[in-house]
Amino acid sequence: MTLFTVLFVAVLSRAPAETTAEPWRPLEAECQRREDAADYAAAGDACRRAFEAVPDGPLALNQRSLFAFKAVRLYKRAHKAGSDVAVLCPAVALLQAFSAQLATLPEGERPRDRADVADALQTLEGQLGGACTETPPDDLIEVGGADDRPKSDPLPKSEPPAARPVSVVRPLPQADTQAKRRPLGIAGWTTLGTGLGFGSAAIAMLARAAAMQAQVDGLNAMYPAASGVKIPADDAQRFHDATARGEQANRLAIGLGLPAIGLVLSGVALLAIDAHRERAGRRVALRPSPAGIGFRMEF
Repeated sequence: MTLFTVLFVAVLSRAPAETTAEPWRPLEAECQRREDAADYAAAGDACRRAFEAVPDGPLALNQRSLFAFKAVRLYKRAHKAGSDVAVLCPAVALLQAFSAQLATLPEGERPRDRADVADALQTLEGQLGGACTETPPDDLIEVGGADDRPKSDPLPKSEPPAARPVSVVRPLPQADTQAKRRPLGIAGWTTLGTGLGFGSAAIAMLARAAAMQAQVDGLNAMYPAASGVKIPADDAQRFHDATARGEQANRLAIGLGLPAIGLVLSGVALLAIDAHRERAGRRVALRPSPAGIGFRMEF
């Protein structure tokens, strides 16, 4: 039996186990298929069920985040395509469920997901305006023993209570405050500020070097070399001091200017990446696969 045949059999034997470990796979495929068919509401339902089917594990929240925000995006597209505003109600329920899961994490973990959930809930709440309602359950009869008779009389028929609007669950204020902090943005502004500080110091050194060079030029003009006039000791000392200080200032300007350029460029790059990530809203999920690690991105 060749090595290729052994590897082929091993991959085939792992396929059922992988399907069992990833029950959301068929739902993900259904979500994509319905999205391609422009059936956005049904695609959102499939992604929502895929969110619910993701088993617990170290990478579960990555996968759930991907499905949750993709489902919300699909529900919004369905509403934009002409569906009633009630199509957004499952999106609210899904975000509430994801918010409850995030609330179980230590404060400071997954700050971006917390912030995006809070923003999405606030936006949907404004669009719905109480359109989502909960239907109260039917009157229940307590089941009796073996004689099949109820232990108590059925509750009298009454008018159903008024529908209640769905309450929107928001993360705790502390978590929301932590979520607003973007590490890349903070690092970018810090790096840019440091670079500008170094640049200001380099400019100051250049100005000092120019002042020392002006003193040297003035002394050269007073005592030209061709005149043969001897320079007094005080002026000679001033000449040597101004020359040394000017050279030192030039070296400091170069030593400060080069890091300043690098820090400014790095700060600008970090801020650009942070702004791009904030606009794109992309999410990444990694999962094990027979060929190694699978990489998925939603944006």
